[in-house]
Amino acid sequence: MRESWNLDIPGLDYLPLGFGSHHWKAGDDWFVTADDKPHDALAAALGAVPPSVGVAPAAPLVTVGRWTLQLYPYLTGESFEWGEFSSPEHRAATLRMVREVHRSPVCQARFDTFQIPGRDSVLAFTPGEGPFGARAADLLAGRAEVLKEHFGRYDSLVHDALKMRDRMVLTHGEPHPGNTMRTRDGWRLIDWDTALISHPERDLWLLGETEGTLSWLLDLYRLRWRLNDVAVEATRFTRPHGDGDDDAFGWTILRDTVNDL
Repeated sequence: MRESWNLDIPGLDYLPLGFGSHHWKAGDDWFVTADDKPHDALAAALGAVPPSVGVAPAAPLVTVGRWTLQLYPYLTGESFEWGEFSSPEHRAATLRMVREVHRSPVCQARFDTFQIPGRDSVLAFTPGEGPFGARAADLLAGRAEVLKEHFGRYDSLVHDALKMRDRMVLTHGEPHPGNTMRTRDGWRLIDWDTALISHPERDLWLLGETEGTLSWLLDLYRLRWRLNDVAVEATRFTRPHGDGDDDAFGWTILRDTVNDL
């Protein structure tokens, strides 16, 4: 932090929050996140944050090994968990923010490619060493035909969606309750690493919003969310893994999502 942001911080407090990233509180004023994502992709997404509804990191983003570090002002306020919105007001405020994001000028964020990283791990699964590898192999083998059918349907929907690039706007990607905060300055959307230029339905399906949408595009993004969860967790279990909280939670996501397809 001294070398990259010219900050003299007395100490760091690790915060075991969220899933997939690491976080620290730095002094009283700063919040640090480490993401296992490529620097260029993160820079493109985080550079698109609309200041009226989002919280952007300070420059620069810093690469340390396979991690990309981001520095944010530490916000105080009410935070929420993944799941249902806490109230109709909460959902309405999130919808207002999402609509504002969609009205933002098209910027440096990347266009949605609709790729599902780890897709091959689902359709040609090779278990890694660990307690969940064999279980994942049995699960995926037993649902192989269903998974192929869903990926085929996804490909067909993507083919049609790519013909409608003129509808694409800046999207957050994950505007669920856990990515919202109510601060003294109003509501904010946080965690912008998933921002892309895409169809509005990429955000609106999570809000259960249908006004001004195309139902088949809502279906596309709903299906992608589920297939992406399957691919991410299947990939996890192609590698050596253990039985800690993250791996156990990953197994629950994989099992429940595959069985629900």
